[in-house]
Amino acid sequence: MLDAIRRSTRSWVGMTILGLALLALVVTLFYGQATAPTAGGRGTEVARVGAAGIGETDLVDAANRILERERESNPALTMPEFVRLGGIDMVLEQLLVGRALAQFAERSGIPISKRIIDGEIASIPALQVAGKFDESAFRRFLQQQRLSEEMLRRDIAANFAQRLLLRPVLIGTTVPDLLVEPYATLLLEERRGTIVQVPATLVPEPPPPDKAALEAFFARNRAAWTVPERRAWREALITRADFARAALPSSAEIEEYWRTHPAEFGGIERRALRQVVLPSEEEAKAFASRVAQGTAFATAAEAAGFGPADTELGIRSEAELAQELNPQVARAAFAAAQGAVSAPVRGPIGWHLMLVERVIPPSLRPLAEVRDAIAAKLAAERAEQLLAERVAAIEDRLEAGEPLGDVAAAYGLTLSAVPPTTADGRVLDSSNRLVSVQAPNVARAFAVEPDDGAQVVEDGKGNFLLLEVTDVIAPATIPLEAIRERVLANYMAEARLSAARAIADEIARRGGDLAAVARARGLPPPQQIRVRRLELAQAAQAGQSIPQPVLLLLRLPAGTAEVAPAPGGQGWYVVRTEELRRGNPKEAEQLATLTRQSLAQATANELAETFVRAVQREVGAVRTPAAIDAIKARLAGAGDVASAP
Repeated sequence: MLDAIRRSTRSWVGMTILGLALLALVVTLFYGQATAPTAGGRGTEVARVGAAGIGETDLVDAANRILERERESNPALTMPEFVRLGGIDMVLEQLLVGRALAQFAERSGIPISKRIIDGEIASIPALQVAGKFDESAFRRFLQQQRLSEEMLRRDIAANFAQRLLLRPVLIGTTVPDLLVEPYATLLLEERRGTIVQVPATLVPEPPPPDKAALEAFFARNRAAWTVPERRAWREALITRADFARAALPSSAEIEEYWRTHPAEFGGIERRALRQVVLPSEEEAKAFASRVAQGTAFATAAEAAGFGPADTELGIRSEAELAQELNPQVARAAFAAAQGAVSAPVRGPIGWHLMLVERVIPPSLRPLAEVRDAIAAKLAAERAEQLLAERVAAIEDRLEAGEPLGDVAAAYGLTLSAVPPTTADGRVLDSSNRLVSVQAPNVARAFAVEPDDGAQVVEDGKGNFLLLEVTDVIAPATIPLEAIRERVLANYMAEARLSAARAIADEIARRGGDLAAVARARGLPPPQQIRVRRLELAQAAQAGQSIPQPVLLLLRLPAGTAEVAPAPGGQGWYVVRTEELRRGNPKEAEQLATLTRQSLAQATANELAETFVRAVQREVGAVRTPAAIDAIKARLAGAGDVASAP
């Protein structure tokens, strides 16, 4: 994902256009879109926005959080690889832009009230138990994410400010036909080409290397024989099923719920309502007077500018209406008879008049009919509560320093020991090969800090894990003597591949009749292909992989040839473009429309990027390159480690 984002856009604003997906870490965890990660100016200053500094600790903490997020979809991603892919630059850009937009919003007088932030926090699913906000879950989340409540609130406030600032920039953009036509022409372009395969297996086997040559080959490719970081851990699963028996409600509890929640079982009066809302009491009284004199409600509403869809409110109970509007409006609506219009009552946005279209009398369903449904609901809620209480109790004991084994035994949990495993779920076997194993919680084991000791983490499926990392094995190269035969096989394969490349380069350089060249060299017959960019684009959007030779064909001028690698080190392809036919947009008018929409989105991207850069200049956003480079060097200290064979 990270690499794809990096390829698709070079700026933070580009990520914003792609669904606002990386505006910040905190809300990304819950909604998939958010503001930038928190920055507070701790440690060596790496950047400054206005009067606020962004410190080394802020950048590293934010990078660690995003790395943990990325590991959910790519468990093998390491910090050195994250740095190599530009992750630190991306995170810093998020911090800079998020802080700049937040400051600009504050200067512009965009208020984000405490009530809005409270509501946003309460609506986060991860902080709810049985559908309601849970303080214990909230505190546990802050601890797991190493956030303070102030930091979280600041991020959410910044998110709202950014949405208010950026979204208007992203809508309403159009592009002229003069810009659409060249792109549509390119999509309809058709190319014909020839592909010759040069398999490495057709090249004679080279002589075996001497000791020095093999050792030099091993040294050059040390990363290929380096085992990535491995972690061993102990784990125990805590699930709702553990509380199934204890959560079962009694008959008295089921009956009490049925008696005290009649609205859920048809036991209260409900009404089908229509309403108009007028700005003043005088207008509301005049409306009521016209209806009282015989004018139909719909006619009077239409004269006031309300259509049928505007007036329809639907079926409500008095309590629901009171919560939605206010108790005074609800009382007036339920005091009116069927077919009548309520007296004007002031509500939250004006003066309300309600037409009672239909009165639905109470019809309480018998307890026997709903007993099972009530029992299931109460059991689910009780299990959620018991689970939350158990997790909180375990965390308290762990924080008090109680050993993991004692805590697990106290609650009847079975600890499982997982051997040293890589981030992508492989273990080193007796033949020094990394083999895949079943380790469903490997991402969680690599997301926690080993020095934090045993802790409770979510398993991503609504349950919890009691987890303790017991060992961390740093990346290490397997000794040459232990894998000499495999290294020798790789040496021979690379030598044949290099010889095959020389043949492919010569064919591409000389040109001529490729079919005759292939026959003369004993190669497979050439393939003739004809492609159009539009079909390839559609295939790529459908998730199909486009072969490398075909992609190469799309960029070669007519009459030229180049070499592309075959997958898996099997050899090479010689690709030559024979003919290029220009597209005609008039043949596909619908394509022009789609192209216009795509370009409009890209144009909005450019406008948003320009706006953000202007905001950064306005508030004053600057970097400290030396400090940033030092952080990159430290985080990439383990080097680029490839997966061991």
